[in-house]
Amino acid sequence: MISIKKILVAVDFSEPSKKAVTYGLTLATQFNARLILAHIVPASSALPYAFPLETFEIERNQEQKAKREIEQLVPAEYKKECEIRTIVKTGSIDSELLGIVRTEAVDLVIMGTHGRRRFSHWFIGSVTERLLRKVPVPLLTVSHVDPEKHTVGLVTLKRILYATDRFESSSAGLVYAIDLARRAGAHLTVMHAVYYADQALWAPAGIPDFDNERLRLSREIRKKIDDVFTQEHVQELPIHIVVDEGKPFEKILQIAKEIDVDIIVLNLQSKGTLERALLGATAERVVRLAPIPVLSIPSTAQ
Repeated sequence: MISIKKILVAVDFSEPSKKAVTYGLTLATQFNARLILAHIVPASSALPYAFPLETFEIERNQEQKAKREIEQLVPAEYKKECEIRTIVKTGSIDSELLGIVRTEAVDLVIMGTHGRRRFSHWFIGSVTERLLRKVPVPLLTVSHVDPEKHTVGLVTLKRILYATDRFESSSAGLVYAIDLARRAGAHLTVMHAVYYADQALWAPAGIPDFDNERLRLSREIRKKIDDVFTQEHVQELPIHIVVDEGKPFEKILQIAKEIDVDIIVLNLQSKGTLERALLGATAERVVRLAPIPVLSIPSTAQ
């Protein structure tokens, strides 16, 4: 089983970050973990040289305002669900958040992201993308939130989708998906998409003899699942295996919609550090486009 003792939620007071607090409360309750809510006031880069006193006063006022607002994010009736701590700092957003992860020994980071629909410090391609590349612990991103449907509280996790790449690093994500499903009492779907970039040139009708390939891959994935069950000593869970043909990010989003999942779990790294530095088309697209939270697992989480 995985151990999550401290959960960090990065807050910018947007609707997605408020939804991130909801997921933080839910997971902190399930794992009996401490919840840390953190807001970083962006440091001014040029003003301190010309107007040092004014800049200090502005940043201090922003910190004080943030300290008042962050205390109000969790309603009183939910504060007893878990131990909650708040942190407000001024500085570089991603550097300060990474610093908190290290100094507080955080096991999971949760943050809201706006996708590319609007400009913000927190959209994928900025702070979120840099954290996805650097954070040594799993990162749960929450985006595309409908403010009218959002209420602070605990969310129900009924269906979890884990997308496997079948490489060695995939076991870390599988362990997280299994334990999350076990604790939430959720149904777990494990999927793999078979795709060759040049298949349209040599197989317009699709991958030859794909039915047999699908069967072989399903058996391979089932064996890996059984191995994890043996190693982790977890109870049997309802698990469905899906092997399909197509671009991975498209298939992940398609299946997530078809079975109405609550969280997608995927691995950030498959082959090496270079791929992690480049992040990869599948992870970035899923995080940016998924209408549901995505839990990204780095290989360092193993």
